[in-house]
Amino acid sequence: MSQCTAKILYLHGLDSSKESAKFHAINATNKFCIDVDYRNLNYATMAEFYNEIIEKIQPDILVGHCLGGYWALKLSQQHHIPCVVANPNLAPTFRDDYSPICDADLQHDIPQMAYIELGDEIMDIHAIQSQLEDYIQIETLHGGHHRLECPERLNPLILQIEQLL
Repeated sequence: MSQCTAKILYLHGLDSSKESAKFHAINATNKFCIDVDYRNLNYATMAEFYNEIIEKIQPDILVGHCLGGYWALKLSQQHHIPCVVANPNLAPTFRDDYSPICDADLQHDIPQMAYIELGDEIMDIHAIQSQLEDYIQIETLHGGHHRLECPERLNPLILQIEQLL
């Protein structure tokens, strides 16, 4: 499999880190992930933090899982950076200050793709798939789970996005 040469910023999920199998499965020479404690930081603080990180790192592609997928979608639109998301949480409920991803967040021409494992036991993944399918190319895996059984399946989507750069 080809290795991605674009600069990737990986946004991990809630209660996860750069030690996750998902980050390590990304086949890229230039990838970054900054550990974040989402539970103790409000939405505005996280948005400011990620905006600063994007300005500093200047990634070519955002990749995010779960809550990181939420942020990847938000930041992708704001900074016009393509993204790949995996089992994204479109309506975080762990804090009151996170507004759900809505059609206005998805209706643009920035390349975005999603990988969804339909066996996700944490979220209503079929509702998430339904919300995304009018806007984003989606690859699905029947089975799997929330933590991703096959995180390496992100790589072909990342390479597709890289070809568009």
